[in-house]
Amino acid sequence: MFHPTENIAQAAASNYQRKQWQDLDDSIASDLEFLRTVIDGDFDVVSRTVDDKNWIVAYLMDDGPVQYYRYDRQESTAEFLFTNQPGLENLPLVNMRPVVIESRDGLNLSSYLMLPVGSGPNERPANPLPMVLWVHGGPVEWINWGHDSIAPIFQLLANRGYAVLTVNFRASSGFGKEFIEAGHLEWVGKMQDDLMDGVQWAIDEGIADPERIAIMGASYGGYATLVGMTSKPRNLRLRRGLVWHVQPRKHVGFPFPLPDRGGRGDGHHGRLRPDRGG
Repeated sequence: MFHPTENIAQAAASNYQRKQWQDLDDSIASDLEFLRTVIDGDFDVVSRTVDDKNWIVAYLMDDGPVQYYRYDRQESTAEFLFTNQPGLENLPLVNMRPVVIESRDGLNLSSYLMLPVGSGPNERPANPLPMVLWVHGGPVEWINWGHDSIAPIFQLLANRGYAVLTVNFRASSGFGKEFIEAGHLEWVGKMQDDLMDGVQWAIDEGIADPERIAIMGASYGGYATLVGMTSKPRNLRLRRGLVWHVQPRKHVGFPFPLPDRGGRGDGHHGRLRPDRGG
């Protein structure tokens, strides 16, 4: 965060499970402290007047749309202005609960758990629930807190009574170079183990019914879904899966060109025919 006219760095943000602001300039320390109390969202200061008396602040929420406020620095007041998606206001959406799951070899896996509507913020379900394990794409990407582009899928599943767990497995970005490199050549190895460790954690915590666990993902997550359904079905019962899409040429690194399908794209969604090089 920079001063609007002096171009001085005043604060820096980091994000492990929730965004945290650290002041670099004492003159705004009390402002940041106040903004943390307005609403339970991750905020960004998106605009400041030239005299720096008023700020426009956007709060990313996990159970609703982004909320915008006008912050009066002199009066220490925050006036609600609008949301970016009025259609999502006052809907029974669920919270993303940050959890840290330890892998079998001692890595901390930043993860998020969503429970159906009616579950308290710190409660466990009365009985184990059917659960969907969502695997993010990339794999050098990450899932963070908040109602972003993928969150509607989580909300849909939770609305239908499922617990939803997503794990930032090794190779996910945002956790340092060593964490990314820990996933090198581990697609069907330790990266998949991290996902299974997340499932086992949910079972041990009484969240997931071991007989009703599904796996779902897109891009690399689709690949991990196929692996999860074929290599681990007996011990953790990943009986159902939904593959959003998989790009084998990108992810698997085929040493030969995939066959053309008559102008319907690059062929990565089709069946390989023996008479056409497959």
